[in-house]
This record gives sequence, C-alpha cells and structure tokens, in this order.
Amino acid sequence: MKKTRRFVALLLAAVLALALFTACGAAELTIGEQYEKWFVEQLNSKLPEGKTVQKVNRPDMRAALAKIGEDGKFTAKDGYYEEQSGTEKEGHFWLIISDPRAWNYGVSEAKAVALTPENLTKYGPDYLIKEENLHRIKAYDIATRVIDGKTYAAVYLCLEKRPS
Repeated sequence: MKKTRRFVALLLAAVLALALFTACGAAELTIGEQYEKWFVEQLNSKLPEGKTVQKVNRPDMRAALAKIGEDGKFTAKDGYYEEQSGTEKEGHFWLIISDPRAWNYGVSEAKAVALTPENLTKYGPDYLIKEENLHRIKAYDIATRVIDGKTYAAVYLCLEKRPS
C-alpha cells in the first residue's frame, strides 16, 4: 500500500511537471476574426488621413446568415439589402459574401462563399462597392456563421452622403 501511494504521488508530480511545459501562448484568431481584422485595415487604408470607420451592430445580418442551409445555399433575395436615404443619398447596405450574381433579384438561389485562409483577401471592400465610393464608408459590421466547419460572412457598410 505504501508503494502504491508513492507511485501515485510520483505520477501526480510528473503530470503537474508536464503541465508546466504546455503552450500557453495567445489563442489563434478564428477565420472570421482574421477576416474582420484584415477588412478593417483595408477600409482604413482607403479613407482620407485621420478618418476611421466605426463598428456598428446589425442584427439583420445575423438573421440573414441564419437562412444559409447546411449546403451553403440561400435564397438570393435574403442575402442582400440596400437602402439609400435623403436627397444626397446616404447609403446603407449589407450582403452575404457570395457570387455577385446573387445580388441580382432575378436569381432565385445563391451559394455563400466559405472563407478560407486562401480566399480571405479576395473579398475586401473593393469587392463590395466601387472604388470611387470607398472613401465614403463611415461604418461597418461583419457577422459570421460557422456551419460544418465552414465560415460564412455578411458585411454591412454605411456610406456618407455624397458631397453636393
């Protein structure tokens, strides 16, 4: 019995010693977090000196992402929203990242793009709006949803009113 106690104590000490050598570094960013970080860097690089974008919370994008099926498909009209208000047309829009044809209401079904490290930088701000409007972006939101290990994203952009 005394030998068993000593063996268990030695085993416990070994386990605790090994625990000291486990990696305790910073957690890696998820693909959605990586995408948002890169996207915001791209947005800010397109803005005039001293101007930055503001993050807002758009629950309607999360609701749209919830309509993506297990196969990555969704009804096209559920994946895009655009609103222009006022005479100078402040613009608000969001979309599920997908083939641009899905943004056309004539298409009934679309397939969302699953973000990967390889395609992450393909879907930047200039993919979503014309380059001449990038400087007008004042707010954004990015929502993500993981389905079967695949990350899908929706992006919201608010554009300032056009200068008169």
